[in-house]
Amino acid sequence: MVSLHSKWILAVIASFAIACAPVTFVLCTQYSIEVRTDRDAYVAGEFVEISGFVKDTVNRSVSAFVEITVLTPDNVSINLGFTHSDSKGYFLTLLALQPNASLGEYLVMATVDESPAFATFKVSQNSITCLLNSSFTYPVMPILVYGQAYPARLVEVLLELSKDGKDWQTIARTNSNSSGFYSFAMAAPKEAGNYSIRATLDGACSSPASLRVFVKEPTTISISLSSLTTTVGKSVQLLGILSSTCRNATILIQYRSPEGGSVNHTVLASPEGEFKDSFRPEKEGTWKVSASWPGDTFNEHAECMEVELIVEPEPPTKLFLALVAVEDAAVLALLARQLRIKRMEKVH
Repeated sequence: MVSLHSKWILAVIASFAIACAPVTFVLCTQYSIEVRTDRDAYVAGEFVEISGFVKDTVNRSVSAFVEITVLTPDNVSINLGFTHSDSKGYFLTLLALQPNASLGEYLVMATVDESPAFATFKVSQNSITCLLNSSFTYPVMPILVYGQAYPARLVEVLLELSKDGKDWQTIARTNSNSSGFYSFAMAAPKEAGNYSIRATLDGACSSPASLRVFVKEPTTISISLSSLTTTVGKSVQLLGILSSTCRNATILIQYRSPEGGSVNHTVLASPEGEFKDSFRPEKEGTWKVSASWPGDTFNEHAECMEVELIVEPEPPTKLFLALVAVEDAAVLALLARQLRIKRMEKVH
């Protein structure tokens, strides 16, 4: 039996030991805890990562045992037992969802020393979307296929293509990012027609995205000049015709000078494709005339062969001819006078 005196001595020693203990020594601690999951939603058969931190009342990390319990949408409690937080207060455990896991919202409860924390997540069916940046295009033009997988996660997406809803063929395999978004750039099919593109993953299939591929109609353009030879400053008429399904097309006419420069005119073709223009060259030499059309949604561009226009110097004016005639008469008179003088000298 321990005497009263001995008990007093032990009490003094215990008090001294407590006074000399490190500051981090706590006889009774109240905890704060937080818990979360790595994603907001999952599909059956996946792993749910449950993690969090444990701290004391003065926000210091604490190493402690944490009990994890999960309540299903059917109110079935799944006890995952205890996990231990590390020296930084961090803890982690995994929940394996069964292939037949109930769909809906799950409740996670993490408890340490009767201090609970809660988090929720959902188990959903796979779903995925598939969209295109354009619903129509032309052969081998670039097309962007994009969409989102739900629940959002990193996952492989299979892209398939079909013409007229038949014979689905795999065109690509791509991966979504952690938010479930994916994108893939591809060249449009070479043949004209109606196509569908869809995305699939783990049994889920998107609604098909429609794509129409056009092949442009060939077009021709031709021109003729009122004359292939003209003089500087004299107007030349141009007539042309565009063969296409376009109406009221804008035609570019180019007059290229002998030095390499060009004069450009734009004219509007009639609904029948006819167009006309006039041009007055200001320099002599060989000009080259051409016409072109850039095309439109349904028609290819067209360009005609160059037509050469020979531009000669401007003819002399009447005044110039009169001056030349006067000058010629004066020369003839001078020559005649000199001839008479020579004859007179011979006589004498």
